[in-house]
Amino acid sequence: MVRRTAIRAVLAGIVFAASAACSGSSADKASPTATVATEPAPTTTTDPYAVPATIDITYVNQVLAGLDRVMGDVTRLVVRTRTIPPEAYDRLKALYPDDERLQRSIDSFQRDLRQDLSGYRAEPGDKTSTVTQLITATRACIFTEVARDYSKVGTTPLPALDVQWIGLKPLDTNRDPSGYNPAKWVFVYEGFPPDRSEPPNPCAT
Repeated sequence: MVRRTAIRAVLAGIVFAASAACSGSSADKASPTATVATEPAPTTTTDPYAVPATIDITYVNQVLAGLDRVMGDVTRLVVRTRTIPPEAYDRLKALYPDDERLQRSIDSFQRDLRQDLSGYRAEPGDKTSTVTQLITATRACIFTEVARDYSKVGTTPLPALDVQWIGLKPLDTNRDPSGYNPAKWVFVYEGFPPDRSEPPNPCAT
């Protein structure tokens, strides 16, 4: 009832204003036109990596794309400088929960550097990781099977690397003071066992 009364009041005001405008009196012409102040619509920013109430495949794919982008930035730094510069080290540190896993990634790049980055594209893009099976999905841990595409990174990507498993846990921001990792998740497992079977679930420990 209040809402309808308010609407009638507004309509009555519009009709009154129109009638006054048509009267043509000098007093009306001298009266200033009433204006209604308007405020700009509030702008809101949404964090695309904010953990939703239900972690689904769409969200995990978005997180993986963010992490692949960070690793792509590292790869481009390594290819451009032919070394592992401090910035690349800092970006890698933001992707792993501890120095042991960080060192494994550094060792991999050092091995590729010793091989003169054979097989890398001159301007590598990002690899893509797409969820094929979401095994565990909680706010504390994610474990998923993925299909990985390295065609934008290497000139002759190996099909054997297509199917992998990834375990993720929330980032400790102390490992990323520069904010390189927008996804705020880190790799606790990445790859596959020698027999290519499903590895133990890192979320179960």
